[in-house]
Amino acid sequence: MLQVLVADDDDDVRGSVASALSDAGHEVTEARDGAQALELVSSHVFDLAICDVQMPKLDGMTLFRRIRREAPGTAIVIMTSFGKIPDAIGSLREGAIDYVTKPFDPDEFAHKVVGPIAERRSLRRKFDEARDEFVARAAGTGLVALSPAMRRLSERIALLSSSEAPVVITGDAGAGKGLVARTVHARGCRREGPFLHLDGALLTELISASGRNDGSGAAARRGAWFHDLSGGTLVLGGIERVPLGAQAHLLDLIEEPGAQARTAPDWQPRGVRLITVAREGLTGLAADGLLLESLYYRLNGVQLRVPPLKERGPDLCALVTQLLEELARPGGTSPVLTPGAWNALASYPFPGNVRELRQVLSHALALAGGEPIDVAHLPPELLGSSG
Repeated sequence: MLQVLVADDDDDVRGSVASALSDAGHEVTEARDGAQALELVSSHVFDLAICDVQMPKLDGMTLFRRIRREAPGTAIVIMTSFGKIPDAIGSLREGAIDYVTKPFDPDEFAHKVVGPIAERRSLRRKFDEARDEFVARAAGTGLVALSPAMRRLSERIALLSSSEAPVVITGDAGAGKGLVARTVHARGCRREGPFLHLDGALLTELISASGRNDGSGAAARRGAWFHDLSGGTLVLGGIERVPLGAQAHLLDLIEEPGAQARTAPDWQPRGVRLITVAREGLTGLAADGLLLESLYYRLNGVQLRVPPLKERGPDLCALVTQLLEELARPGGTSPVLTPGAWNALASYPFPGNVRELRQVLSHALALAGGEPIDVAHLPPELLGSSG
């Protein structure tokens, strides 16, 4: 299955293509003009974009070039009329996968054009997932993705491996947003670069110390921590708790020449890739006056939602095993759980998510004293007891 964007101002053509692709098992998003399509590309990850050449607000060839620059992992097919075939042929030279002339049969298009693209993407994705799993484990991230919700998240992360777009990771407290941020870094082209996760008071302190550039060079020296991240990733947490003045200083650092995420001609990453972790996303923070509008447009990018643990039933066993291995004493035997303890864990909703699961297992290990973890070793609240 592909994530497909269909952009065409002709409602009939757009609808028929979208319907045929949906019937073929793909997930389709529609855009009625080039501007809407570009907005969707900036906030979603698509495997394939199908763009008409002639559209209002932003023509198809301009849209094609913007997608190539801002979402290089997205394959593009051009739809064109007979008179615009030279433009379509030119798009092939610039990296389009294929083009199709109107009118055409949507079902045949879905089968003969999109079908082979899906097959190639599927093979590539399997290779990338195997590679990324190796890289992530080598980097110590160990993202568990057995549940459908986490598999979808892992697939979106894989699509981001060739992207430099800013990322916003949302989710409940303790769900693992920091781990997902590290995984995005570890699976991307910046994996060899520095990684820094700043949150709360430390973020404010560093940003404020950087100050505004007054021409003396002092601010630049105080902002050396930011420039030292060139080629790497900066993760921002608790941005809503950073005073607006400090946010303005951060914007100065981001907007300095060479500071924005990009790739040099030698394909080495330059600038700083920005990832923001937040509970509900950035739009609400900007609307509430907690985030500068100008900074919002710098930080707001591809959205990744980390599901709560209650939506990740199939992941629980692997998570418990992974966490017990991390918590066990070096050189000791691998901890095990009794069936009763497993049932208790599986029945609990874990409002504190993975963070709470880790605390529960740490508590149980301490009480078990090297013996198998049983119900009696679990915290009272897990068992619905007040005592």
